[in-house]
Amino acid sequence: MKDKNIKSKHLKIVFPEWVPLLYGIACIVLIPWTLLLAYLLPRHYISHNWDIAWVGFDILEILLFGLTAILVVRKSFWTSLTSGMLSIVLIVDAWFDVLTTKPGPSRGRSILDALIIELPLALISLYIAIKIFKKINNY
Repeated sequence: MKDKNIKSKHLKIVFPEWVPLLYGIACIVLIPWTLLLAYLLPRHYISHNWDIAWVGFDILEILLFGLTAILVVRKSFWTSLTSGMLSIVLIVDAWFDVLTTKPGPSRGRSILDALIIELPLALISLYIAIKIFKKINNY
């Protein structure tokens, strides 16, 4: 059966027993932590270093776009990793752009940017990542 082949194929990669335990504990701990933050965090907050945070995040996007472009040209399997990372970063960018913008025309612009630019690019990047991943793993 195909499932048995997939499982045996993935069992060749051996991780220490603490790895799934670490991620499982992190998942469980984050649930009450997130609920606590939802209750405790103020609705409005003045952020320090707002400019540095956004510029740094945009630099990360620049690096991922550039690296992904280079890896695509080289036909590298590493493209799967960078394009997958880029898709997540673009989704996070859209999320925070929309949710941190003041209501009004600015928010409308952020929603439009998310729908026309960031989310389509995220979907294209995810498609590339999945396509390469399937090719590498003979799916």
